[in-house]
This record gives sequence, C-alpha cells and structure tokens, in this order.
Amino acid sequence: MSTISDILDLKGRNVLTIASSASVLEAIGNISEANVGAIVIQDGDQPEGIFTERDYLRKIALEGRSSNSTLVSEVMSSPLITVEPTESIHSAMETMTGRRCRHLVVVEGGAMVGIVSLGDLVKHLLQEKEAEVEQLSSYISGNY
Repeated sequence: MSTISDILDLKGRNVLTIASSASVLEAIGNISEANVGAIVIQDGDQPEGIFTERDYLRKIALEGRSSNSTLVSEVMSSPLITVEPTESIHSAMETMTGRRCRHLVVVEGGAMVGIVSLGDLVKHLLQEKEAEVEQLSSYISGNY
C-alpha cells in the first residue's frame, strides 16, 4: 500500500511558504508564479495556516476585501489539517473528503516535511492502477 512518503519521494518536499504579515496580493502572486493551489503561512519553524485559491474566492473576492490591504494571516485557514508521511494514500483521501480540503501539510516529528494535494494523490493512484493493468495484461498474454 502506497504512503504519502511515496508521493513526496516523487514530487519533492518543497513547500511554498509566506510570512503571516504578507498581503494577500503577495500570497496570490507567489501561488500564481509557482503554479500551485496553496501557500503555507509560516513564521519561524512552525506552519500556522494555509491560504488556498478557495480561500481567496470565499474570503477576498466574495467579501469584497482588498487583496493589497488584507494580511494573509486574517484570511488563512487554520488550524492546519496535517498528515504523516507514513499514512496511506487512501487514508489521506478520506481525510480530505471528510474535512473538505484539497491540501494536506505533511508533518513528521512536529516539523513540516512537505505538502500534498488531492491531485497528487489521484495522479499517484492512477499511475499505480495503470502499472497493475499493464502487469495483468502481460501475464494474460504470457509475456511475464
């Protein structure tokens, strides 16, 4: 059974972060430039929250707030929903479904070691299934 660590080994462990004193405009600029859907709010060693595209739509655009004058700390989602690297992908998907989120911060020993998105999990599961189908096809055709 695949784990979150398997995904991090393939995609990397880099996490886009920003200080809580940054503006929402700066945060969305960083998100856009990195072509990701979320940024972790972090002051010092500990992550404090997450700001996502969904947060922008709900807490800035729909409320008519200014991206330039609103601090990311005012609209971040907190507390963080986290997962350990040893957790199974299926368990992480259940967490995302139950908590209605698209990103999980990966924490090991109290330290942030990565982030995974729902897309990362689905991509990994699809690759596993494709490999399984290929193996079964080879077995059936006698090319094993």
